[in-house]
Amino acid sequence: MKRAAICFIFFAVLFFAAILPVYARDIAMQPLAMPTAASNGFGGTHVAYTDNVFALLVNPAAIMRVQQRSFFALAPSLMNPEFTANSINYTRDAVNAIMDDDFEAMGNALGKMADELEKREGKIALGLELREFPLSFAWVANGFGFGLWNRTFVNVNIEGTWVSASIYEDVILPIGFAFKILELDRHAVDAGISLKPFFRAMALEQESITALMDGSSDFVDRINVPLMLGFGADLGLLYRWDMGFSAGITFSDIYTRGSVMLNLNETYHENNSYYVPFSLNIGLAYDFRLGRVWDSAPSILESLGFTLAFDWRNLANVFRQDDYLNSRNAALDIGLGFQVLWLDIFRIRAGMSEMLPAFGLGFDLGPIEIDLAYYGREFGREPGQLSTAVVDLSIAVRPGAKERNWPWARRSIVGLIAGVEAVSANEPD
Repeated sequence: MKRAAICFIFFAVLFFAAILPVYARDIAMQPLAMPTAASNGFGGTHVAYTDNVFALLVNPAAIMRVQQRSFFALAPSLMNPEFTANSINYTRDAVNAIMDDDFEAMGNALGKMADELEKREGKIALGLELREFPLSFAWVANGFGFGLWNRTFVNVNIEGTWVSASIYEDVILPIGFAFKILELDRHAVDAGISLKPFFRAMALEQESITALMDGSSDFVDRINVPLMLGFGADLGLLYRWDMGFSAGITFSDIYTRGSVMLNLNETYHENNSYYVPFSLNIGLAYDFRLGRVWDSAPSILESLGFTLAFDWRNLANVFRQDDYLNSRNAALDIGLGFQVLWLDIFRIRAGMSEMLPAFGLGFDLGPIEIDLAYYGREFGREPGQLSTAVVDLSIAVRPGAKERNWPWARRSIVGLIAGVEAVSANEPD
């Protein structure tokens, strides 16, 4: 059964790689990602702190020390929840007023909605997201893992007299392999690679509000709705010191391209190739536990600790700051996270991502994980240009996985070459 599954995955990867033709025009698209409420409340994903199944997409080197499965998750999020709730209330009041022939009440409701728009200076980012439903399956154990996830993302931005819409539906099948480069008593260096076959349906378009209102727009004919199959690859490195310090680096989307199989808009003539731009990401993390420095600590305090994490994502963007039309402010690529942990159950998180604050709570109840986050997202190219608040909830079933001893992960590369390493407890004699 295991051999059959591995063969199926191998041939699936070859198939996806083989179907990618070359088109006339390359268009960049958003990365394949599976953010979680836990990471969103912690200042985003961190390449040096990702010991869970999502290491397959964040830093594949981390799966060397991970044993986890995922069977079910429900992870919805809502952008700009305050404005969305107020808009629903004002719209309901306006509809009720029309039905009651109360034009004064209708005018009041529409006036309140106009006031909401004025408060935000005509710039609003709205949308919603649903992750890992209905597809939420993953298995990772000591150097090998795979997942099957889907993500639905809808975003509508209003900037002055223009409205833009982005819709993505992704299905991702990441397959990860990790191995040891160096393993000593207190230090370890691991490497990993993730192969990412994927399906993506997307729709991206913008139009002026006046054209939409007066019927002069050819919006429907212009909208591009490609359905694509594609393949991507990531490479990651992770250094660990048993005192709690770790450092990571990832080469994300070394090759990530999609081939258009069908366009849902029959009037649109597709002649494009889609790709995800390469990004270099670095990160540091420090995970402290009171029990490490206080041997006789009471059990109720032994697990008390905190985690600090820092990431600089898409580091190459620092050198492209003169290209104002195609690059974002490099400050938006910095991520910071702080987490307090107690009893291996309760987590309080705070952080910063895209120069906006993030807060989160987490409850680890064995195989059941519940996370809540409230954080900021920036859809503009400069800090504060088009910011919005997001509320995020995740309820997931993620039990542990049996530890494995894969042949390629038993010895480190340095150990094989130089004979210098710590012997693993489960290594055969």
